[in-house]
Amino acid sequence: MAPGQIFQRNGLRVVDDPNIGHFVVTDEPIAERDVIVIWSGERISLAQAEALSAKEQDYLLQIDDDCFLLTSLDELCTADFINHSCEPNCGLLEADTLVAMRPIEAGEVLSFDYATSDTTSFIAFDCLCGASSCRGRLTGNDWRLPEVQRKYAGWFAPHVQRLIDGAVSG
Repeated sequence: MAPGQIFQRNGLRVVDDPNIGHFVVTDEPIAERDVIVIWSGERISLAQAEALSAKEQDYLLQIDDDCFLLTSLDELCTADFINHSCEPNCGLLEADTLVAMRPIEAGEVLSFDYATSDTTSFIAFDCLCGASSCRGRLTGNDWRLPEVQRKYAGWFAPHVQRLIDGAVSG
């Protein structure tokens, strides 16, 4: 197993498309709530994350308000190439644990909505997912959108859920 993971399910592979880059496909069906990956890595602060190159930031996973998992670029695992979608088939069970939100068929591209884990300003980009519900631009504030909160209730990383709960009660 690569240093950037604790667990990664079998049957995942990276596809490289010259037009859209890397993405992950499953070669095996995945049942709803089955674990796809449990990530690990060096824990770094927001200040350390902001000091990284844009390419290094692409592979960060935010796991708390001021904590990110960093895997060096030469130690990336297949699951590090699971991309964002505004209509994902995966969600977070814990801050570092990605599971199937629904049954996933062999041949499907795996994706999760970064709004379920990312709350920082440097994580912002134009979305090209192509979903009918595409938000067009992703930002670290997408978790604040009522439609995002409704859509992913139960699938947010704990640190994002705390922010949502604080915004609702505050």
